[in-house]
Amino acid sequence: MSEKVLTIRNKLLAEHIQNGSGCLITDQKTQILDIILKNQIFIPRDDAEYDFDHKQVIPYVVIRNGNNYLLLKRTTGQTEKRLHNKFSLGIGGHVNPGPSTGNDNVIMKGLYKELNEEVWTCDHAGLNFIGIINDESNSVSKVHLGLLYELEVLSSEYRVLETEKMTAQWVSGDGLEKYYSGLETWSQIVYDQYMKTGADGPRGQGVK
Repeated sequence: MSEKVLTIRNKLLAEHIQNGSGCLITDQKTQILDIILKNQIFIPRDDAEYDFDHKQVIPYVVIRNGNNYLLLKRTTGQTEKRLHNKFSLGIGGHVNPGPSTGNDNVIMKGLYKELNEEVWTCDHAGLNFIGIINDESNSVSKVHLGLLYELEVLSSEYRVLETEKMTAQWVSGDGLEKYYSGLETWSQIVYDQYMKTGADGPRGQGVK
């Protein structure tokens, strides 16, 4: 039996996602998140991969320590062959159904599940919801929607837990440019529209 994954119907987001190709949406992020939480539906992943009426919702977490970002390199042990040897700025994965206690935020559960499985960090200072990653440039990205979060950590200590799937290193914000061509598409969007342009002012130029 195929695992079930969290999805949202595209038609429910149409009003809030105008420019669908390679964008980071920040001005309507709260509205989009509310729609997902209120209208979420779990469908078999095997079906979702080819269902262009739905988007699979993927929490995508960037880890920052000061001006350094944890840069991951995906190995050939990854399930997704298209990501082999690609660099990533985000930790993420599909959200699966689980036991509910009523007011649970299934997205937060999925987010922390992925973090706890992939990388150990300590001295967490805060988790910030940055925006929505949407990319319509190919058949794979069309059926996925990223929820971008930034986890700030006060300690540079970390440990990769899934060593067969990835390696990691701290890289300064300025140093990320040399890895750009090897970044997976979502990480390129995050770099271009969130990291590269700075915290206030210029950053907004690339954000929808």
